[in-house]
Amino acid sequence: MLDSRMNSKIKVLLADDNELFREGLARLLEESGGITVVSKCDSGDEVLSRAKSYRPDLVLTKIGLPGCEGMEATKWITEHMPRTKVVVLTDSENEQDMFAAIKAGAKGYLLKNTALEDLVRSIELLARGGLIVSGHLAERLLDEFSSLYGRNSKIDGEIKLTEREREIVELVAGGATNKEIGETLFIAENTVKVHMKNILEKLQLRNKQQVAAYAVDRGLISEIGSYVGEPGST
Repeated sequence: MLDSRMNSKIKVLLADDNELFREGLARLLEESGGITVVSKCDSGDEVLSRAKSYRPDLVLTKIGLPGCEGMEATKWITEHMPRTKVVVLTDSENEQDMFAAIKAGAKGYLLKNTALEDLVRSIELLARGGLIVSGHLAERLLDEFSSLYGRNSKIDGEIKLTEREREIVELVAGGATNKEIGETLFIAENTVKVHMKNILEKLQLRNKQQVAAYAVDRGLISEIGSYVGEPGST
């Protein structure tokens, strides 16, 4: 079910050059109740022209479309239509394809073997501004990003967390579960787990309780349990 804050169905433009897959997925998405497929197409050129015409909330596309290549279309939409999110739906688990898609501006990189329920949930989260990457690729992506901070992660003895990591630490200190953190920040629960793994490694801590204590000690939060839930919730 869609979040109560969303007043209308999510408008999706679906692009794939496999007609059977395209038509079947469009029907399943429509049947989910919270999504309307405003247009379907099979080439990169059509993605651009129909995105301009329909102004969808989200473009669900594959990488190697005929005509204007998928990543070029993604770059154009990201630059000229910032309210429209582009999500890659693909068979490719190649990390370089994923990095190229994210660099081009895609807000999601999902595999075609994703369960329908998870795909619908991902679309809902993405429409609200989340960033979602399928399965083990999410951990690889975060590892790549975290490596950018690696050699400079400590300045004057201080651990440097990203803005997202600081948000998660604050919510953990407030007693929030992974599910509650995901709902609050509009990211997938699996993404929260990957962030937590990265936080624990950076801070050289073993569990959430130690993270909560760290947050209080560093002044990120005044007291444990002041945000969501109670200490000890899972």
